Amino acid sequence: ATNVVISGIDLDPTLRGTAAGAIFCTTTLPITNYRFRKAMGWPISPGDLYQAYLPTVLRDIIYGIVRNKVMAGLVSMNPERAGTNAGRFVNMFITVIASCVISAPGNELRGYCLQAPDKKLPFFEFFKPDKFVRSTSVGALIMAVSLGIGTLATPQVERIWGQVREFLKKNPAGYAVIALVLLGNIVAASRQKEVGDATKAKK
Repeated sequence: ATNVVISGIDLDPTLRGTAAGAIFCTTTLPITNYRFRKAMGWPISPGDLYQAYLPTVLRDIIYGIVRNKVMAGLVSMNPERAGTNAGRFVNMFITVIASCVISAPGNELRGYCLQAPDKKLPFFEFFKPDKFVRSTSVGALIMAVSLGIGTLATPQVERIWGQVREFLKKNPAGYAVIALVLLGNIVAASRQKEVGDATKAKK
């Protein structure tokens, strides 16, 4: 989402990638670190929310720069193909693979910085090449396929959303229907949670 917003600004690919990476990291890192520390059962303080900020922001900036440069290069090589479904998928797939692989060392640095102080390993003991290659390959492939498929779905979603907006303009009562549906889902989810909590309490 950050990359999409930044792409609308007329900037050099390097500056655009730097801005996208810095904004993404700064806004999402507190959530990521909170979930990580909660999962590990570690105490959480305000300062912990930005733990390992430097290696993380560098990783995201490198990812952003590579993604913008590679995508721009691929599109310029064949603008006509870039407008087709196959071209969009291939360009995004190659772009994400390159971005993930080149920025991958940042993941290792981040993991190294997030070690528990009482169990911290020296870097060359922490870094395991086989694990690094495996996790980078799998992670890059999953993200590349996901975002590649996303590029195929986006035009269809935009078209459908355009039709929905036109319908709502002609039929304002549709907003009330949508609001009621959303409210009904929220109430149903709340009741389901209450039932689940009650069941756990009985156990």
